[in-house]
Amino acid sequence: MPRPRKRNDLPLTVSPKLLAGGSDADFRDFILDLIAYGYRLDACRNAFAAIAGVSAAQYEILMLVSHTDGVSVGEVAARLHRSGAFITIETNKLVERGVLEKSSDPDDGRKVLLHAARKCRAMLERLAPYQVRINDVLFGSLGARRFRELRALVREQLASGDRAVALLEFLQREAA
Repeated sequence: MPRPRKRNDLPLTVSPKLLAGGSDADFRDFILDLIAYGYRLDACRNAFAAIAGVSAAQYEILMLVSHTDGVSVGEVAARLHRSGAFITIETNKLVERGVLEKSSDPDDGRKVLLHAARKCRAMLERLAPYQVRINDVLFGSLGARRFRELRALVREQLASGDRAVALLEFLQREAA
């Protein structure tokens, strides 16, 4: 697909270390590609959630909880970058449906741990064939080594993203 012609009279959007040939065009194209890929990931997540019969957020929670021996609401919230209150509301819905179970943390009786119920396992077994096919297409261009490298890069960028959002929130408060 042909790309639109670029204007050269606009201010740069990154510092020199991310410029290519004095231009930020590659950076901006990269961001657009990441956003577009993010939309595709969202579409796949939404489809998996629909197949499972849960919301997209509940699907994320189920995928995290089902692969642990017990995880607290706070840990789920931190891992999914959501508020504890939101995770509590969504997990309570899943507990009511019999998909998740709660238990007291044996190490700290004040904490509640979340576990996948049998109903969750059945849901995930029904979903797995779809996940395998779709994930193989989503990441088909990667071999094991490149996948590990990408995973490490994304983890680093996620931490950078958290810092960038915190800085943005600070700057918005400062500007207000």
